[in-house]
Amino acid sequence: MMLKPLQEWICDSCGKTITSPDEGYVIWQHDSNQHDFDFRIIHKFVCEPPSYPSSVPLKDFLGTKGSTYLLSFISLGKIKARGQYRNYCHVLNFDEFVDLYRRVQIPYYEEARTKFNNPQLLADMEDASEVHPYQEDVLKQIIEKYCKRSALPPSQLL
Repeated sequence: MMLKPLQEWICDSCGKTITSPDEGYVIWQHDSNQHDFDFRIIHKFVCEPPSYPSSVPLKDFLGTKGSTYLLSFISLGKIKARGQYRNYCHVLNFDEFVDLYRRVQIPYYEEARTKFNNPQLLADMEDASEVHPYQEDVLKQIIEKYCKRSALPPSQLL
């Protein structure tokens, strides 16, 4: 059974399905320089570890408003990026951050990412462009073709 795109997610703590945006939170940590890292999607209240100082409702990361919010982590944009904030970026690991972005903005990515360690998928995508694997139709094909869920826990998917 397929997850409902951009309406259901896999909890990074317990591995169970978050069945609506209202049930989820995005959490992350900061280093001593206030760089953000270890972004996770979890069940609200139930799976929230105490060591994560930042948490925002999952629904705040969805749609155009969510995209705008996510982009503010890496740039304040032309209006706000002046003076000391000119090269503003709070993200420590871009690949990790882009994974979060795709999870909440690109249909089918959430479920397809559970297949990303499949050796056959990796072989099939070896010659693909950097864009191809993350297109909506390709992600849906990945889910259908590599239907057996990964045995890895959610925290080790990427």
